[in-house]
Amino acid sequence: MAANKNLDPTSCTTAADAFKYPLPQVRQFHRSLTAELDEKNARLRTLVGGSYRQLLETAETILQMREDIDIVEEKLGKVGNGCGRGVIGSMAEGLGKLQGTGKHGKQMRNMEWSAKMKVLAMCSITVGRLLKRAPTAEGEAKIERGKNLVIAAKVLVLSRLLVKSVGNMVSSRSRADEEMVDEARKKLGSLRRRLLRAVERTLERTDGDYTREDLIQALCAYSLATNSGAKDVLTHFLRIRGEALALAFDDDEEGPGVVKALELYTRTLLDVQALVPRRLSDALAGLKAKALLKDESVRSLEALRLDVCERWFGDEIMFFIPYIRHDDLDGSLAVEKLRGWAKKASEVLLQGLSKALQRKQEFKTVVGLRTKILEIWIKEGGRARGFDPSIMLDGLRKVVNDRMLQLIETRLKKLHLMATEVEGALDSWEKTKSEHGDLWDSAMLDMEITHGATSFKQAIISRAHGRNDAVSRVFNGYQTWRQLVDEITTVLEQLKKQRWDDDLEDIEDDDILESRNRLLSVEDPSMLQKHLDSCLERAYKDLHEKLSSLIAAKEDDESIGSMSIFVLRIIRDLRSELPQNKTLQGFGLSLVPQLHERLAATASEMALKQFAKSFNKKSVPGRSLWEGNPEVPVQPAPATFKFLNSLTLAMANMGGDLWSPKAVDIMKQHLRAEIGRTWKEVFDAKAEEEVVKVNGTASNGEAEPDAEAAPTADEAHTNGDETKAVKRKEVLTQSLFDTLLLQSAFELSDKNVDDELQALGETCYSGS
Repeated sequence: MAANKNLDPTSCTTAADAFKYPLPQVRQFHRSLTAELDEKNARLRTLVGGSYRQLLETAETILQMREDIDIVEEKLGKVGNGCGRGVIGSMAEGLGKLQGTGKHGKQMRNMEWSAKMKVLAMCSITVGRLLKRAPTAEGEAKIERGKNLVIAAKVLVLSRLLVKSVGNMVSSRSRADEEMVDEARKKLGSLRRRLLRAVERTLERTDGDYTREDLIQALCAYSLATNSGAKDVLTHFLRIRGEALALAFDDDEEGPGVVKALELYTRTLLDVQALVPRRLSDALAGLKAKALLKDESVRSLEALRLDVCERWFGDEIMFFIPYIRHDDLDGSLAVEKLRGWAKKASEVLLQGLSKALQRKQEFKTVVGLRTKILEIWIKEGGRARGFDPSIMLDGLRKVVNDRMLQLIETRLKKLHLMATEVEGALDSWEKTKSEHGDLWDSAMLDMEITHGATSFKQAIISRAHGRNDAVSRVFNGYQTWRQLVDEITTVLEQLKKQRWDDDLEDIEDDDILESRNRLLSVEDPSMLQKHLDSCLERAYKDLHEKLSSLIAAKEDDESIGSMSIFVLRIIRDLRSELPQNKTLQGFGLSLVPQLHERLAATASEMALKQFAKSFNKKSVPGRSLWEGNPEVPVQPAPATFKFLNSLTLAMANMGGDLWSPKAVDIMKQHLRAEIGRTWKEVFDAKAEEEVVKVNGTASNGEAEPDAEAAPTADEAHTNGDETKAVKRKEVLTQSLFDTLLLQSAFELSDKNVDDELQALGETCYSGS
């Protein structure tokens, strides 16, 4: 046998036949048998399950058929009982008696009364259902919204006819019947008011589901309810839209009231031109095409049961046709009415827009509202025939621009609050207000450094720039104000980039598009920018003058030095964030020199006083340290060193942020002038003293001294004079060294300057 031959279940029917083959073939045969068995089991389960489900469905169908048969048998039994000979005979007998009573008999009048009152009662219910019927689909909503109003108006007309008819019959009826008629009249008035309110709501609508077919149906309903002709209907429509436009401004949440009012204005112009006079007249004429009770929309109302009750109405109601003047409005009259309405409505619209904008305090909000209303007017306003859209566009621009100008001026005037804050700080001045925290203060170590260490970094910046609480209050207020100015600038840049020709559906003249873009994107932003620049210039000028007057008012105050430091820091911080306008770059510069002079005087006051005490010394401390041949000083006097040290400490204590190159130059000029003047005065005083002493000695020498004592006194006097001269020369030499050192330390950018310190050096040199 072949070793690779596959066993076939059809030829191998017993186990003995299978084991005649090698073991691998037997195993392969076993696997194939197992797979076939599993497959057959799965098919069997599927077949049995399907059959069982079919059996269950068949059983359910049999049960349902049994229930249906029972219901049919029950109804057929009722029909059989109602069609018996006795029943038919009784009905025929009753009908004969009814007809035999006569047309004008009492029973006929009662039947007529009952039929009219029954229909009248159902009319009120039907009108209520029609007015609050909710359509089940979007398409149905657009069709039935206005249709229901017309049907309700027709039912209302029918109610009016029935009330009139039963009112004529009530004189021969009972008191209860009279009360029923009065109640019917009240319900009729209530239904009429309710219908008119529904009509008004439809006429006011301009939302997405609004269509002109709705307007036509609503106007027809109003005409039926009030017996108004086309002229009165148009007047009513314009009045409703005008009232809605005026009331729209009450909804002032982020400007939708203004937008709604503008939409009402534009839609009214377009609606009237589309509907009047042809479409409205045709629709009103269609209401008179057939009798009211012949209208299929009325007869289809099953609740009225007109098929049963109409035979009792009489010819006056059966053949009633509404009388409506549909031809009393021609085109010229419609145009005249529309123009008159448009003039008044535009005034109301602009006034309402102005009042609405007065409630807007955010510049960005006003600009966003401007974009919305201009987009609406550009899209819709130009479609109305016979109206120049540029007139309303100019009116809208003027109202919005006036408000934006007011907001710009109001915001920029708030810069005076900085001057008010400075004035308050100066009026309640304390010395600590000019102090600033040390950058290496131990309190800095206790600050939180989590979440980006914002407070820590802010403290470092404030201490490095000398911003204590008083300065920080002014600067923080200024930064808030600058944010408002930056917001205005950003919005104005956005206005310049806006384009108003994106509506590709409207094919407009290129000149019109260009002119409109120039007005809205060039002229308006340019006008606002110019006003912004002029207000900025005026605000900074007023602040400059106020600071100048405050400094002048505090001129004689003992704390003028610390006050000047405070104002100097304020000006520096304000100038660090000036707007980019070139006219503002000179803000505060004229005040800085005098503030620097007061700063220099305050910083050097104590050091100069201590240094001036050393000018009267008659000997040189540290004379033994002189070197060279001849001996000359090689280091400054202790007083000079102490002076420079105390001066640098005083400057550092006031704050390193104050000492700009210009401030340092002014400090040097101040020190050179004060040191040179004070030291020169001391030298002059000493020279006068020496002259006085010499003159005194000459005058006292007239007396003849003792012959023996004279040589000794002259010799002592000569030795003392020589010693004093040597010490005086040493003092002048040390003073010359100190003066040259101070000249080097306080060297100015203009090296050829000839000031008091330079003159002092020359004096010391000539005397040494």
